[in-house]
Amino acid sequence: MKLTASAVSPSRSNQLIHWGGLFVLAAAISQLLTLINFPAAALLGSMLAGVCFAVSGNERRLWRPVFLLAQGVAGCLIATNLTPVILLSVIGNWPILLLSVSATLLFSFAISWAIRYFGKVSAETAIWAAMPGMSSAMVIIAYERNADGRVVALVQYIRLASVVVAVTMVSHLFATPATVISSASLFSFTPIALSALCSTLAIAALGPLATRYLRFLPAAAMMVPLIIGALLSASDIYHMTLPGWVLNLAFAAIGLEVGLKFTREILLRLIRMIPLALLASLALIGLSALFSLLLSYLMNVDLLTAFLATVPGSIDSVAIVAIASHVDVTFVLALQTVRMFVVVLGAPFFVRQLRRLPGWEQEEAR
Repeated sequence: MKLTASAVSPSRSNQLIHWGGLFVLAAAISQLLTLINFPAAALLGSMLAGVCFAVSGNERRLWRPVFLLAQGVAGCLIATNLTPVILLSVIGNWPILLLSVSATLLFSFAISWAIRYFGKVSAETAIWAAMPGMSSAMVIIAYERNADGRVVALVQYIRLASVVVAVTMVSHLFATPATVISSASLFSFTPIALSALCSTLAIAALGPLATRYLRFLPAAAMMVPLIIGALLSASDIYHMTLPGWVLNLAFAAIGLEVGLKFTREILLRLIRMIPLALLASLALIGLSALFSLLLSYLMNVDLLTAFLATVPGSIDSVAIVAIASHVDVTFVLALQTVRMFVVVLGAPFFVRQLRRLPGWEQEEAR
């Protein structure tokens, strides 16, 4: 027993040291980005720290309920900005929204063909890898359809990381200086404030429960708190309270989850795909940026708003940056929400249609 105890204790001690080092590095990078007024500094800083630890061999796994709760908090954050005005925006601008979603899908389909041809992977794998939906949802669906989930995860998470970096850099260059989130100034520990916070966290906690009982709903951990919070806010029944320190913790959890996906094992196993995945990600972001110029002209919105609305990233990450950058959040969330539902719910149909095109099955049969 003594040998077992002595063997276990150093292991646990090392685990605590590694986790502590990861959190310290994430906090340091986030603080540095905050000092230079980067939007969503906690998200990007934690993501970069996670990548550094993962590729250096210190592979960690964030406790899944923590990540799901962070998604629920992100859903609550989005819900505070999802008002009936967004629904009216969707209804009033449906031709432009349809054009934008169609353009992004066409860009993605062209890139999927390039991944198929140059990456020497199956048609199914290439299409899911390039699909501009929720990254986690695309990976899950790819595994369910017997595609190579490793390739899909690599391309999807490299694109997610690229999008996070791109939107924060663009926001830093073109947005008005973001307000630094301070837990001291935005939240006081009074009984009323604590009660409001507990109520909001209870709504956010519905996210992890939703993933267990509502498996049919895409991104349920975020969507359930988002829908409930939006309904409560729109009906003026309850307005959620999210202090800065809670938001920063949630952003950090999301960033760590993305960064820690880039493990050394995955990168070594699929190293030949990394340049192609990065090029595909940059191409899709670049094409979306070009389309945002047209969208800005047609809708008479500023370029940053148009770019955030069209960029193919996860809605939670884009929403965080949009809110922090003081752009037209209503327009950004309207377009991102429409595209998310179209892609996630319509993806199997799109895949079936693409595989009927000339060249896909013939190449796969070689």
